Amino acid sequence: MTDDECIRIFDSQGEAYKEALQVFLDHTDQKRNARRWLQQVVDRLPAKKVFIDAGAGNGEVTKAFAGAFARTIAIEPNLNLLIQLQQTLPSVEAIGLPILTAQPPAQADLVLSSHTFYYIPQDQWLEHLERLVSWMSPTGLTIVVLLNRDTGCMNMLRRFFGHGFDLRRTVEALNRQTDQYYAVITTDPATVDTPDLTKAYAVAEFMLNSVKMKRTPLKWEVEEYLEAHFKTQDGRYRIPVHQDFIEIRHRANSRQA
Repeated sequence: MTDDECIRIFDSQGEAYKEALQVFLDHTDQKRNARRWLQQVVDRLPAKKVFIDAGAGNGEVTKAFAGAFARTIAIEPNLNLLIQLQQTLPSVEAIGLPILTAQPPAQADLVLSSHTFYYIPQDQWLEHLERLVSWMSPTGLTIVVLLNRDTGCMNMLRRFFGHGFDLRRTVEALNRQTDQYYAVITTDPATVDTPDLTKAYAVAEFMLNSVKMKRTPLKWEVEEYLEAHFKTQDGRYRIPVHQDFIEIRHRANSRQA
């Protein structure tokens, strides 16, 4: 490694991205915890006719909950991911359009958008949030999942890019614009736990690729940050990746929260 070696910029359809994603998945309880939390919410829904997964990706999350609903609609503008989703879930109604142009044919009892807002310009967050809540039925629920603003991963993004992601202000703006909705934010703990610096670096590289980089961090800078902030006394690397679950309901149904 040379001192000027930068982290890689991934193509989301490339093998390097898939390998880094797999390292992340192999060393975190985030996905398992999220499914457990979401399952509890699904179990309490007053109706389970329609599920809309907005930003469904390859259908991994869609598949976990589609069976609980009579009808599932998946929205995914990335053609490659959409093809994977259709191959995995041929019975799901797939819409290959962005959130702002998609027009789902039914209102949903659950609208879910999991970890999609990283890829949306922040000046468009409110518009996207308004579109999502417009798709839920009068007794429905919209859930947006995002990394907690103060978790270790977000702090790393701030260190190298000067900002993280915080949807709370957007939710507050939605509440100011209208008195139709009621929002509750729950933080669910999760951790990446890797045995060595090599795997911790692979995870960090994957996480840093969640933003469009104007400056590409140097590899040694990232390794140094990992050593300073996430190395434990037993030589492992533990990165907090707590998630916020933002539940939005029609205000008339806020007592269901």
